[in-house]
Amino acid sequence: MRIDFNHLYEDYNKLVFQIAFRITKNKTVSEDIVQETFLKAYKKLDTLSEQEKAGSWLSAIATRTSIDFLRKEIRAREVLLDPFTIELNGSIVPAGESVQESVDIMLLKQDIETHIKQLPVAQQEVFMLRIQYGMNEEEIAKKLDLKKSTVKTRFFRARKKLKHLYTLKYSA
Repeated sequence: MRIDFNHLYEDYNKLVFQIAFRITKNKTVSEDIVQETFLKAYKKLDTLSEQEKAGSWLSAIATRTSIDFLRKEIRAREVLLDPFTIELNGSIVPAGESVQESVDIMLLKQDIETHIKQLPVAQQEVFMLRIQYGMNEEEIAKKLDLKKSTVKTRFFRARKKLKHLYTLKYSA
């Protein structure tokens, strides 16, 4: 069975771009990774035996290509910043931490942000002020013009809902 590369590209280029963008957070770099992924896929097309497995096959190539790109970028920065390197979002990560760990942490952060966005806006406000900005209940109450008990309740409910969302996700 011969696999048509043009159809493969048409069917999966958006998926490959999404994977690359999720990992690199850079549109231009992601476009380059799409090209590199499909170049690698074209060279190894004979190893793909079933068209139904093309999506997962390309996803694996795109993920590895994206991680390889990040490794190269981090190595280039290590020379300038040793013993620290810059993580994708600009924070500093110890040089001993692997790229895979950095990517895993970044993906976890994205996952957390996605779950936080599922909270009601009132709970999001309180949660972000408490967690991201380190404000206490009194400071949040003053800033949002709420009672301290309301702030506590919203924070409690936000934490409870996030815990429930994660329980659902990881128990499935």
